[in-house]
Amino acid sequence: MRDVLDDDLAELYPVRGSDDVRLARLRAQLFIEKPVRRTPRWVGVAAAAVAVVMITGLVVLLRPEHREAPATLPTTPATSLQEAATLLELAPKPTRQYLHVRYVVWQALTDHTGKSAAAFEFVADVWLPTASDEIVVTRRRYTGGQRALWGPPSAELLPDDYSGPGLWNSFCSSTPCEEGVASLQLRADPAQKLEDAFSAMVSPFATTEEKAELYRRLLVSPEIRWDNGTVLTDGGRVRYTIDPATGRVSGFEERIPPVGSPLPADVVTKSGTITYEWTDQRPS
Repeated sequence: MRDVLDDDLAELYPVRGSDDVRLARLRAQLFIEKPVRRTPRWVGVAAAAVAVVMITGLVVLLRPEHREAPATLPTTPATSLQEAATLLELAPKPTRQYLHVRYVVWQALTDHTGKSAAAFEFVADVWLPTASDEIVVTRRRYTGGQRALWGPPSAELLPDDYSGPGLWNSFCSSTPCEEGVASLQLRADPAQKLEDAFSAMVSPFATTEEKAELYRRLLVSPEIRWDNGTVLTDGGRVRYTIDPATGRVSGFEERIPPVGSPLPADVVTKSGTITYEWTDQRPS
């Protein structure tokens, strides 16, 4: 190939003797040096695109997966009233339409002579809507359950129009509901303070924030103590049971005879359990 090219060049361009050395060098460079390969433009574009993808991927990896998610902390069972208040404040938002609160209550009653007394069982159900401007449904009934405390049964122990003991003082016909804990007056004496807090403590209308505030108001009195989920004080006539897993009041016990009642002061006049259930259905 080289010889043929030399012959063609000799015929087209006769070379002077003085140019032999220079041309020989040029011919050597032509056949010895490899041409410099130019990188196609598209290769640079692709490299830039890869860099963008890598940078974008880095940004995606560094961005929090749930940027707007609320900060929540792992919770453990409460060991104090303060921790129970924190549990209430960290409670997850409801995902169902109604909170169904059920009260199973035993109320002690006696005849006017005090010679006969018995405890009767009542159930109160409250369906509290989670949405605003919805009707609250409340139902009370006597279950027929009873247990004698002393003396023979008496027909006058349970009046026909008696629908059950009072549990809370507030009334809420439609949502949103609240108990009004901020305006609740609590006496300084620890035992009386627990009595004053009864309505708000067991009320279905008190919000979790209100309950947490009430717990902390009770903590102001060091005599009010937590005993494995029971909140009480020495000499007190009222005590509450709190579920350590949720911070909600799950039960209560009261030794307060009605005014003029012959029931002794050491008798449990009212006790009950409270359960909570999220549901999408309620009675019409």
